[in-house]
Amino acid sequence: MNDYPTGYLTRREWEVLRLVARGHSDKSIARLLLISRLTVRKHLEHIYTKLGVHSRTEAVAAVAWLSQGSYGWT
Repeated sequence: MNDYPTGYLTRREWEVLRLVARGHSDKSIARLLLISRLTVRKHLEHIYTKLGVHSRTEAVAAVAWLSQGSYGWT
């Protein structure tokens, strides 16, 4: 993981990550947030870069680890 604290995620990136953690697909996230699937993918790319991870699962695990196991962010 990078040394980026989770505070570097934008509000929208947090929204996307919360929905990912709840098991939503890109299509579902796009529909819920009223954005395109391409925009969802771009947000995920930014999240992965900021957290130093390569997948949805790693992103959720990284935030859980950084939160010391607290799932209050979901």
